Amino acid sequence: MRIKALTAALFVGIAACGNGDAPDPPPATPAPAEQPAAPGELSQPNWFQMDEAAQTVTIDLIAGSTSDNNYWNFNGFFGGRGAIVVPEGYTVTVNFANQDPNMAHSVGVGERLASWPTSFSEVTPTFPGAVSSNPTSMTESTLPGEAESFTFVADEAGEFALICYVVGHAATGMWMPFNVSAEGEAGVRN
Repeated sequence: MRIKALTAALFVGIAACGNGDAPDPPPATPAPAEQPAAPGELSQPNWFQMDEAAQTVTIDLIAGSTSDNNYWNFNGFFGGRGAIVVPEGYTVTVNFANQDPNMAHSVGVGERLASWPTSFSEVTPTFPGAVSSNPTSMTESTLPGEAESFTFVADEAGEFALICYVVGHAATGMWMPFNVSAEGEAGVRN
């Protein structure tokens, strides 16, 4: 009898401490994930800002933002991926930073080639001013931890490229398409 009384008391005590008949709270609803643009569609990531009224585009471009391609990438893109598209006639400012922990990098807008040379003897950007300082130098271009900006007018529609002109970098994939749209398209195409 004593064991039955203790068992009953224990059961009542456990039931009193629990939720009893209260329903369990509903599971938390996860926040909706940001959907990336479908391949081929344009998106405007936070590093690409456009002001239609002022006809300007600002691009925050980071060399070595990920370890992909040995840090030889622009905002994680390399080897012809991630085309940037700006409207023809817009003023473009590129805020360029180098986060590669080991290597200097540069960037400029140039002719898109089927294959890239190991080194560039002369750098002439497609648009006046569309290149970072000392673009071919391994010691005087944008060093790890440094940043610089340049501005140019994208005054000719066409398919061009953002290129790292440091010896061997473009040839190993450090470039991405840069297109100027006569139709006014703008954004980044994955």
